[in-house]
Amino acid sequence: MATEERTLKPSRRTRFRAAAVGIAVLAIMTLVAAAVTVTSGSRSATATATATAAAITSTTASASPYSAPSPTDVGTAAPTTDASPTPTAVPSPTPTPIRSPVLTETYVAKATEPTVTADPFHPGVLAIASQNVYTMSAKASCSIPAIRVSKDGGATWAAPTYPWGGDCQDIHSIVAWGPNSRLWAGDAVAVGGGNVAMSVSHSDDFGAHWSAPVVQDFTKPWSGCFPAIAVDTWPESPSFGAVYVSYNWLPNSYGPGVAVMASRDGTNWAHTEVALSTLPGYPYGWRIGYRIKAAPDGTAYVSFYQSDLKSWHESNMLYQGEPSNIGRMGFEISHIHFIGQTLTADPPYWATIVDHTEAEWDSGLAIDDSGRRWLAVESEGRISLGNGSGGWRQFEVNGKYSIKPSLAISGKTIFLGWHAQDPDGNTWTYYALSYDGGRSFLPAARVTNTSWYDSGVINGVGLRECADASGGVFYYAYGDNRAAGSGVYISRIVP
Repeated sequence: MATEERTLKPSRRTRFRAAAVGIAVLAIMTLVAAAVTVTSGSRSATATATATAAAITSTTASASPYSAPSPTDVGTAAPTTDASPTPTAVPSPTPTPIRSPVLTETYVAKATEPTVTADPFHPGVLAIASQNVYTMSAKASCSIPAIRVSKDGGATWAAPTYPWGGDCQDIHSIVAWGPNSRLWAGDAVAVGGGNVAMSVSHSDDFGAHWSAPVVQDFTKPWSGCFPAIAVDTWPESPSFGAVYVSYNWLPNSYGPGVAVMASRDGTNWAHTEVALSTLPGYPYGWRIGYRIKAAPDGTAYVSFYQSDLKSWHESNMLYQGEPSNIGRMGFEISHIHFIGQTLTADPPYWATIVDHTEAEWDSGLAIDDSGRRWLAVESEGRISLGNGSGGWRQFEVNGKYSIKPSLAISGKTIFLGWHAQDPDGNTWTYYALSYDGGRSFLPAARVTNTSWYDSGVINGVGLRECADASGGVFYYAYGDNRAAGSGVYISRIVP
């Protein structure tokens, strides 16, 4: 969005910092290694890890108060076979074997909010979109979006290129590889009157040249957009090569819409909308944080944060009101169908609830080889990971508040990355791996032993950051503040 100042009620994260500073600081001082807790299954088991992770504990998955919505949480959405059943513990007959993943971290550039994409057909070929933010006033800022390409797994990066030239645009640019190394980029561009519209461009020569940006005219311009992009790279898919873009806009006074665009050639585009479904008595829906992924059967899925509200107004669009104004907060998922040139969206279903409004800013969505949806979200200072088959697993760092999950899947291997903050605002970055399709995970580990202080990185820690995989290798892009300014880093993880 062009305007990013938040006026939300104090989050549980904020209250955590204020209330726990005395006790938690003393506790952290006594820690030689971070204690990382993962909740799942039905019994407790402790595994000894390295200096970056100390203990993993298992308890009943359905014990989480937010892992399973009640029947009324479906709201007015039509029943769908995609609806998640009540989570049940999934035993792991063969625990994840202890391995020694190899992680290499590289500094990319001074920038913020990176999006990384790995070319699925050319291992080691990566691209990162980042924001280069200019503050124009206390409430407004913009960016000159930059794209960088690496052909050696992130060890070195070519000079940045600029799909929209040197003009100042929105601060949420995104990027994704498609077949034949076609690189897609998207961002909201200024169209006058303080409004923006979704725009997409592509490059067939690793970013050296970009196509003339297509500015969509399906929906009216608005001050918001917050897009997500995905390309169908499943070779057997009937939609192989199709590109999907989701973004928010304001269709009416009841709250932001979930718009989805799709194209097979980058010139001809189709459009659809995800229907709004809210609880009775809560007619307004605040929706943001969209993620979109293609599935192997030629369809796609879009996930998003939603809060059901008694009242809302676009003049203060980030404000969701006091707790009494909010019926529920959480994430929904809609199934997208692209047949010929026709794009449709199923009614959304409720995936999980969260405990505070700032959880809207980041989540992770991934599709495995079987077409199953995996969703990672933040709630109650933990990262929750679940799929459409039921069962949620929680990741927690003792003494710290876990935020900003990133998720990627390669075969049976699942990568989960996130940040964790102590009560003083110091931040560490963690990751965990599963080699058995999510039934069990290795102890979580720090990406680096270097922490940094969150002194106001725009939109918090890593609004756009994500992870991707190619050739069995994972790439995790994130922003942090360790070098006296906002910087973009990438980790290459060989499982």
